[in-house]
Amino acid sequence: MTGPRHTDPTRVTEQKAIREPNAKAWLLASGLLAVIAIVLFAFSIPIVAAWAWIGIAFQVAMFAALLVNGLGGRRTSYQGYIFAVLLCVQAAVALLVIVIIAIAAWAPLG
Repeated sequence: MTGPRHTDPTRVTEQKAIREPNAKAWLLASGLLAVIAIVLFAFSIPIVAAWAWIGIAFQVAMFAALLVNGLGGRRTSYQGYIFAVLLCVQAAVALLVIVIIAIAAWAPLG
């Protein structure tokens, strides 16, 4: 016999954005992050071209993955989890590449 389900409203899995995902909101957030990161990486091409291009390619790929997730399938909590994970990975890799570019820019030559 199961009793009433107690939910904790502070848990990430109980948030409305995860349980009932709005693809437009997730894609807007991802697109904004991608545009800002790509602009920063584009300005970094003269400094460290390889890492800048890797960052640009990754941002485009992550936005494409979020777009595919948003256009495919029903709106379920599973889709919300995928949105959240992809956006977190997109942000984390953007930060990592920016830090690598900054280290390379300030590292002494030779």
